[in-house]
Amino acid sequence: MAIYRFRLPLLVLAIFSAPSLALAYPYYYAPSYEPAPAWASPSAAALGPFPWNFNFGGGPTPVLGSSQNELNNGYNFTVGVGPNFSPRAGMVLEFANSGLGVTNQTLQNNQAISGDAYVWSVTLNPIWRFRISGPVGGYLIGGGGYYEREERFTEPANVYDPYRGYSGPGFADVHQYDDTGGVNVGAGLTWNLGWGTKFYVEVRYHYIFTTGTPTQILPITFGFRW
Repeated sequence: MAIYRFRLPLLVLAIFSAPSLALAYPYYYAPSYEPAPAWASPSAAALGPFPWNFNFGGGPTPVLGSSQNELNNGYNFTVGVGPNFSPRAGMVLEFANSGLGVTNQTLQNNQAISGDAYVWSVTLNPIWRFRISGPVGGYLIGGGGYYEREERFTEPANVYDPYRGYSGPGFADVHQYDDTGGVNVGAGLTWNLGWGTKFYVEVRYHYIFTTGTPTQILPITFGFRW
């Protein structure tokens, strides 16, 4: 009985002293980390890691060939989306718009005092990506689709303003449209920023089957791809 009399106080003392011992001598757990996927690193090649690709960008648009007789250089904006069949191969449905100027000869031919032009397009383009070195990659792209060339002129005309009761010489805005098909081919360089985000620079040649003289433009685009 004497032995049990001493065991009970010792047991109570052990229970109440355990938390203080744990605080005095904490147990450290080694943290565990899951490695990031290979394509998440900026040093990975600029491939397409996702089931879908997306891009947007803009830049200058030079005019080429005989189109220079009618149009002046301008700017472009483009946005695209499409499926990736593999990290290297995909398809891009792309909308693009180039705002261009018109030459003095074009103004004279239309008896206009001012004008400008726009080339809109919706194209379907296969894309092929490849590695170059470190975070730098490249791709080839090309395809075709629907194009619309619109020219807008301000021309002298007889006008009627019912609000002012005026009828006589003035100016009218005239729009000329040419809806047709076209093809394009180009290449780009990408810089992988990590986690599938890539800064890109692209040069794309467009040949558009407009009436009379084909329209040829070379948009240079800076933007981002995923």
